[in-house]
Amino acid sequence: MPTTDAASLKARVARSMFWLVWSRGALQVLTFAATLVIARLLVPADYGIMALAGFWTGTVSMLAEMGLGAAIIQFRDLTRREIDTCFWMTIALAIILYAAVCLAAPLIGHWFDVPRLADVLPVLALVLPLTACRVVPDSLLRKRLALNRVSQAEVIGSVAALPVMLGCALVGLGVWALVIGALVGPTARTISTFAFSPWYPGFRVGGERIKDVIRFSLTTLGVRVLWALREWGNTLVVGKITGQVTIVGLYSMAEELALLPGSKISSVVNMLSAPVMAELQTNISAMRAAFLRAFRLTAAIALPTTAGLALIADELVAALLGAKWAATVPILRLLCVYAAVRAIDVLLPPVLFARRRERFLFWYCIALLTLVPTAAVLGALWDGAAGTVILSTPMYCAVMTIMVKEVVAELNGRYSELWSAMWPIVVATAAMSAVVLLLRQVALAGRSDSLWIGLTLSSVSGTLTYVAVLFAIGSPVISEGAEVVGWILHGHRARV
Repeated sequence: MPTTDAASLKARVARSMFWLVWSRGALQVLTFAATLVIARLLVPADYGIMALAGFWTGTVSMLAEMGLGAAIIQFRDLTRREIDTCFWMTIALAIILYAAVCLAAPLIGHWFDVPRLADVLPVLALVLPLTACRVVPDSLLRKRLALNRVSQAEVIGSVAALPVMLGCALVGLGVWALVIGALVGPTARTISTFAFSPWYPGFRVGGERIKDVIRFSLTTLGVRVLWALREWGNTLVVGKITGQVTIVGLYSMAEELALLPGSKISSVVNMLSAPVMAELQTNISAMRAAFLRAFRLTAAIALPTTAGLALIADELVAALLGAKWAATVPILRLLCVYAAVRAIDVLLPPVLFARRRERFLFWYCIALLTLVPTAAVLGALWDGAAGTVILSTPMYCAVMTIMVKEVVAELNGRYSELWSAMWPIVVATAAMSAVVLLLRQVALAGRSDSLWIGLTLSSVSGTLTYVAVLFAIGSPVISEGAEVVGWILHGHRARV
């Protein structure tokens, strides 16, 4: 890549990183605080109903999007007519699928033996046309790496939804508080996205390459739907086999907490990875360097945070959610292992999409969807929600090694490069865990009156230990982290 192009890309990444971290950081703090308050007002069964309904609307939303967002990003020079065609296809499909969900709602409620699903689904499914409207303008913003605008639209959506959801919970609307919030947020975000985008839909359809776009988008759609089915698979298994919506709610909350640290970091990295890898798709050495940097930085945050969460899970749940959520603790600890792997795993598909390996990803997801839910079912029959996690996580990791192999091959890399990036982080995380365990066994053992003191001491001592060890043995991570911190603090000043 020419020096000027590399500098331009780095400047755009720096600006995007600045906006993503600050806007999402503030947003996540606000969202997490609201979630804690709402969780105390509602009951686990409300979250169970929402989790089951969310699977159907989330999966159908991907069908309505049809993979066209990814196609818009990957095809570098689409005409206005081709972009307009993508918009009207998503709108038409969203309306058709909304009608299908409404008709199927009673059957879905009966299958899960949760009658309230039949009432919730037709209302929650209104999110389909709302999100379909913003697929094209959102993808155009991402393609230009205008992630500051994408982040601002997300913030506006959340800021609009959270007070409404909290107010509904306070007046006793139960699960409907979650449903209303799930509609208000996308509405505000869609309006904001259109306001930020330089594009508005026209009525021209067709185009010379629209068949190529649809072919790519359908394969991408297959990958995403299969991936989503796998992501929601454990929730569905727990709901169907246990037959208790309360257990589904407990599992759903444990999964949300376990994935919280890693997913928020990896979502920022992944949001940057797709357009960056698409731009670098013909420069293998630059792609490899960008991937290894993202791999190191994501692992450096995801591994210690998920390990720390597992160590302090009982005190954390008691302090933040209250006694009625205590049953989530053993599930949360088990899910932390999956969460650490999942945070890094999401970095792999953007490489393969950029290299046009969407067919491999499709068959990979078929294997994932076949093997992991099978393990989850066996685990649920054996030991409920905990058994689901115990058996499905090792299977997920085993299948994931196939995708790792393909990514390494596409980047002309070596496994030793991944281990070189990972081992200082593993050692530092192990040292942190040892210090926290020792502190809990010696200084905090038997002290039931020191909940917040214990949390504070464990968090501070663990963080200091991890950073100290990483400074001693992980200089590449520290230097790259320092550069990213510079982007976060001053990225808005970068010039193309």
